[in-house]
Amino acid sequence: MRPSMKMGMIVLIGVFVVFYQYHLSTGVGFDQLTDFNTEMRSNLLYLYSAMSTSLKRSLSISVVRRVQEANGLSPDTASMLVQELVNHLHKNILELSENNSKIVQRLEPPAKNELSREQKLLIKFNETLEPLYIITPTYRRPEQIPELTRMSHTLMLVKNVHWLVIEDATVTTKQVTRLLERTGLKFEHLTAPMPEKYKQKKGAKPRGVSNRNRGLQWIRANATNGVFYFADDDNTYDIALFDEIRKTKRVSMFPVGLCTKFGLSSPIIKNGKFVGFYDGWIAGRKFPVDMAGFAVSVKFLLQRPNATMPFKAGYEEDGFLKSLVPFEPKDIEFLADNCTRVLAWHTQTKKNEPSAPLNMKLYGETNLVKLKQQIV
Repeated sequence: MRPSMKMGMIVLIGVFVVFYQYHLSTGVGFDQLTDFNTEMRSNLLYLYSAMSTSLKRSLSISVVRRVQEANGLSPDTASMLVQELVNHLHKNILELSENNSKIVQRLEPPAKNELSREQKLLIKFNETLEPLYIITPTYRRPEQIPELTRMSHTLMLVKNVHWLVIEDATVTTKQVTRLLERTGLKFEHLTAPMPEKYKQKKGAKPRGVSNRNRGLQWIRANATNGVFYFADDDNTYDIALFDEIRKTKRVSMFPVGLCTKFGLSSPIIKNGKFVGFYDGWIAGRKFPVDMAGFAVSVKFLLQRPNATMPFKAGYEEDGFLKSLVPFEPKDIEFLADNCTRVLAWHTQTKKNEPSAPLNMKLYGETNLVKLKQQIV
């Protein structure tokens, strides 16, 4: 459930708490309530309809508990009121659904000047949060769209996020553009191909470096506050991670699961103090961390105009963090409950072979033509 929905439900619960108290003192029933603004009720019931059954009942119990404490109700009466509240809200949703209400329809959002006061308050609340800039390097391959789809569904649950999707290509991929447009997220779709001299080198290549540096360039030109995070499209992210990284004041770090032969990459905390790094590949790095294991304040970056990621395979994270001088391991902010929770996972989807060409003589006039356009 989106945080904006939760806030809307707080308003809804407050309204019904007041009405319960009025109901108890006067005996007026739910169906006799005529002063409740219809538009406000519709908007709030829309939020309620999107909730799970267990969450609806949990919120109702919470409401009645408050009323019970204020009015000295017996447990039996309280239980009756819980059921009455659930039934009443459910009845309203059904009635509005039968009347072709906007509650159960996924319509385009109204223009800003048509928003209700409550909707404007919710928007204003979200806009007061500092933005999160998520920098995602990507490249054309069979797994690209599925992985970006998975990631987009996570980011759609995050408040005030701006997604920078940067392809290792000379032109953007239309399929990626269409996906980004469908998400409803704020996004930038950019390109940053790897320089040819690195493509021609033998051995490991510095993949994603030109993409991430392009993201840093965009942030320097367009952002003034907030936090940025390098989020590769083949990782899996717990929604709680984004609330954590929003706390970043300078540079924060946190564990990453399924990373290296150790299965984990993390700062080591002993008796509440930082004592080193746990990673399967130290290799003389000052900051032996995974790309998904740190976030940086935009203001902190802007104060360091020379910070950049080097084109050195295996040392991208270390090189970038060292370029944030002055910055030392003692300055790290440790998130995820002092690095005791794994909120980012280096899952790495299995690579697939490119799909075989479609036999146009056999299938040229079938649905397979459109389907094949979505498969690399």
